[in-house]
Amino acid sequence: MNGRQDSRKKPSIKEIADLTGFSPATVSLVLNNKGAFAEETKHSIRQAFAELSHDLAVAEGKRFVRLLIEEYAALFERDSYNSEIVRAIENECRLLGFEMVLTFVREDNDTREWLDNVAGLILVGGGLITDELIEELKRSGIPLVLVDNYSHSGNTLSVHSDHYGAGYLATAYLIERGHRRIGFISGPAKYKPLVDRYAGYCAALMEHGLPLVPELISPNLDRKYVKGYLEMKYLMELPDRPSAVFAVSDRSAFGALQALRELGLHLTADVELIGCDNIGGNEGVADRIATVHIPRAEVGQMAVRFLNETIKGNTLEGKVVIPGKLVWTRADGDN
Repeated sequence: MNGRQDSRKKPSIKEIADLTGFSPATVSLVLNNKGAFAEETKHSIRQAFAELSHDLAVAEGKRFVRLLIEEYAALFERDSYNSEIVRAIENECRLLGFEMVLTFVREDNDTREWLDNVAGLILVGGGLITDELIEELKRSGIPLVLVDNYSHSGNTLSVHSDHYGAGYLATAYLIERGHRRIGFISGPAKYKPLVDRYAGYCAALMEHGLPLVPELISPNLDRKYVKGYLEMKYLMELPDRPSAVFAVSDRSAFGALQALRELGLHLTADVELIGCDNIGGNEGVADRIATVHIPRAEVGQMAVRFLNETIKGNTLEGKVVIPGKLVWTRADGDN
């Protein structure tokens, strides 16, 4: 570590415990992602950590970047998609002399609280981070960059992986392996990367002269903690089921594998499956599947670098798109 990294201060366990009313032991376990606690408890402790980090940065006269993200709980799950992006952003901020403060976007937020003494904003993902919210924050005049999201108006700098290309690549892979009935496990439309992956699926079918069959596109039947499970069961119960399936994310693919196992079906022999993200998993399924690697760390690093240029006064707009690549992974996380 260099001197700058060694001198960085973080809120103490006692400070967080005093602010939240939880015991120091509970605070320590939550911050280290250990133990079983209610989501409200985890959120309160992590929010207190973020607020105290902000106060320390201001008190010490540090420049800081506020990272805004929805769905706080997903950040701290093992192998979560967003955690790698957030870590990359924090590391790059540190190298450039910024303190990163993590803030969770909720429906009842007062956006004015996000703007005090901040050098720049990084907005990660979609959901509650809508085009309307993006435009509202842009009007503040504070430099901002979008990560894994973009404005339909096209006037806001965004950095993300080529999700459209990932969808195309995954589907073309299955077509090249001889499949003609290819199912698709979808995700929530409020997340633009998932919509773009679906568009890539459609484009690959069209380019190879295959029809888009509505029944092969699963409805969004998502169970909260097991994505892709019900969707795969729906596809496998069709009278003329698909011979291959593209799951919009690896987590959906892992849920789909669980469904196949319960149905007594086997990969390759009964149905082929490809995911997207290359995150690995911990669902206890050891099957080896193809997936499209999404360069999350690179996206996070580039977002901070472009934000730094904007903070310096350089006007930047448009999309920065980083391509992924086809890889093999194991659903138990052993790549």
